Order: sequence, then C-alpha cells, then structure tokens
Amino acid sequence: MMRRYGWGLVLIALGVMGFLQTTGLFNFGLALWPVFLTLAGGSLVWHSIKQRCCWFLLGLGMWVGGIGLFQILFNAGVTAIGGGDVARLGWPLLFVGVGVSFLLGGHHPWCSPAWRVGSLRHGLGDRHHGRERWVLDGDFDVNHGVGDVVIDLTTADITEGVHRVTVGVNVGDVVIRVPDNVNALVNAAVSIGQLQVFGENRSGLGSLTLRKQVVVADSKVELRIEARLSVGQLTVTQAPPYPGVAR
Repeated sequence: MMRRYGWGLVLIALGVMGFLQTTGLFNFGLALWPVFLTLAGGSLVWHSIKQRCCWFLLGLGMWVGGIGLFQILFNAGVTAIGGGDVARLGWPLLFVGVGVSFLLGGHHPWCSPAWRVGSLRHGLGDRHHGRERWVLDGDFDVNHGVGDVVIDLTTADITEGVHRVTVGVNVGDVVIRVPDNVNALVNAAVSIGQLQVFGENRSGLGSLTLRKQVVVADSKVELRIEARLSVGQLTVTQAPPYPGVAR
C-alpha cells in the first residue's frame, strides 16, 4: 500500500514539474524525459525480477531505463554515450529476449499473478519440501527461480478429494515424489533439458512434454500435478508413502 502511494506521489510530482517546464511557467533546468524513461525501465526490470515473468520484459526494462539513465549521465558530462546511442544499439537485445522467451516457453506458472493459498515462492538456492511429515489439505503451488527443488508428497497427510499441485522453476533440477497409493494425473514440461515421468523419458531442446495418469481403484485422493521447468532436469517418480501418513 505504501509503495503504491509512494510511486503515485513521485509520478504526480514529475508530471507537475514536466507540465510547468513544458509550458514555460517554471524552468527547473532539467530534461525530464530521461527521468521518466529511467523510472519506467526500472519498474519493468523490478516487475520482471519479482514476478520471474519473462526475458523480454527484463530486456525491455533495461533498454528503456538505459536510454534514460545514459541520457542523464550524458547531460551531466559523465559519459560520452547518450540515450540515443543506447536506443540505436540496444534494440537488438529485444529480439534476443523475445527469442529466449520463446525457447523457454510462454506460459509458465510463475508468470501468473494468481497464486493460490498454500504457495511457496523462492528466488535462489536449493529447496526441499517434505523432509518431515506435513499436511496437504488443499491446492499447493511452488514457484522458484534458480536452484534444485525437491517436493516430497510421500511424507504428506493428504486429505480426501482432488488436490492441484503446481510447480514452476526457471533453472535447476526438480524432483517430485508421488505416493503410489493415490490417483495421479501429471502434466509436465521442460523447455531445455531432460524430462522423466514415471519411468518415461524425454530429452533435448524445445518443448518436451509428458502426460501420465495413474489410477488406484480404492483411493479417495487424486493429485493433479502441473510441473514446468525452463532449463534443467525434471523427474516425477512414485514411491511408497511414509509410514503412518493418512490417505
């Protein structure tokens, strides 16, 4: 809330200053358009990093912000490279960003702002969820940037019904362990690397996908697993449940 108000006040102040300077009512002695571009570019970069959204958004933010920042430095005599130079030389990076975004896939779960209750968000480092006994009583989402991830569902007390498990990772090795006494529907995809679901393998470049279903006649639990990995190895395996956990 405070961040939103802060940005609102900054934009209002810059808008008023720009209006006064443009109309000649007051001259602040400052070219305001580079400031606007720098703030806009920084906002795009921050949004891309925070949401782990896409390489294109990151490249666009760096390009736009770079135009404004280098123009400010050029006007101050700090550098001989101006905003126009960055605009002319930096646009090819946008094509690189678009290409990388297509390679990594365009519909990652971490691009979606609508994460449900029970979600885990991490940036960097290895994560292991399920080392100890835990409870799965609803939908469960994991959103991770870079690092190895292990999701162990065999140690969970899973309530009856349908549970959606969504896993999205940018770079790393991902292992999802599924108890062998529940119904499971797995949709998994890897952009670059290796994919293994219940013993079936895929590897290479491009969109690697596997859809596997396991039916256990007397089970009242169904796991619907959506797993997406950009670069690395994704493995979904079955294993006996941890002794004593409820099903």
